[in-house]
Parts: sequence; C-alpha cells; structure tokens
Amino acid sequence: MIIVQNTFHLLSKSKSEVIDLMKNMVLLCRKEQGCISYEYFEGITDSNQIILLQEWENAESLQGHYQTEHMDDFMSKLIQHLEKPIITRSYFAQKEEVAVATKKSTAQQTIH
Repeated sequence: MIIVQNTFHLLSKSKSEVIDLMKNMVLLCRKEQGCISYEYFEGITDSNQIILLQEWENAESLQGHYQTEHMDDFMSKLIQHLEKPIITRSYFAQKEEVAVATKKSTAQQTIH
C-alpha cells in the first residue's frame, strides 16, 4: 500500500472556495481504481493548514491518479489559493496487521 500525505497552507481569504474544490476531489478520487482512502483534515492550531491523507493499493494506481483530468483541473485551480508550496510525503506500508489486546498483554513498541 502507498500512503501519501500532502500539506496545504491556504490563503484565509479563499479557504471556503478551496474546501469546495477538495470536497469534489474526495468524491472523484474515491471512485478511482486502487483508491483505498482519500480524505482532507483541517489543522487544530492553524485552520488554514489542510492535510490530505491518501491510501492507494499500489504505485500504478497512484500514478494513474496523477494522470487524471480531475487532478489537473484541481491543481490548476488550487495554486492561486496557496500561501506556501505543497509539501508531499509518500510512504510504503506493509500488509495491515490488527493487534488484539488481552488482559495479560505485554506492551509493544509504538513508533510516532
């Protein structure tokens, strides 16, 4: 699985317009082949900072996403509403494992 985190710093004067663009992107991207999840989150201490977390089945699906018409359209409209350049980080994740807690479980290392 490929996880992509994008950080957007929006101009406050056009935030509501950008939120509408982002809502539309969620609807379109979730329909794409290989999209596991796609969601934006607003910062608690800086409401003009928006984080996008996306999960894709594989690199091919992610590359296909980058080539879509709605991605081109979104980026062409978004650029004028940004205070800073977009920060992008990509991660590769192994198969998801679910931990089950028991009464006598030992603590496991958590990476933050």
